[in-house]
Amino acid sequence: MKITSVILSVLGAASIIAGLLLFRNLNTVNPFDSHPWSININGIRSFPWPVFGGAVLLSLGVIFNMATWEQPKGRRF
Repeated sequence: MKITSVILSVLGAASIIAGLLLFRNLNTVNPFDSHPWSININGIRSFPWPVFGGAVLLSLGVIFNMATWEQPKGRRF
């Protein structure tokens, strides 16, 4: 489980970085009203899926890593 959490965290971080680099140069119809959900000049709607997916993978990796932590024997939750 720890190996899986590390792999998910690394893939998530790499996906976030790659997504931020790719979607930085996205041309929009109206740059003043642009937001993550934008419309390209060609009329294609786009959403930065690599950034969103990377955030999901990174958070899953952190959750999996936290799930493997050992609790002290005196505490029960």
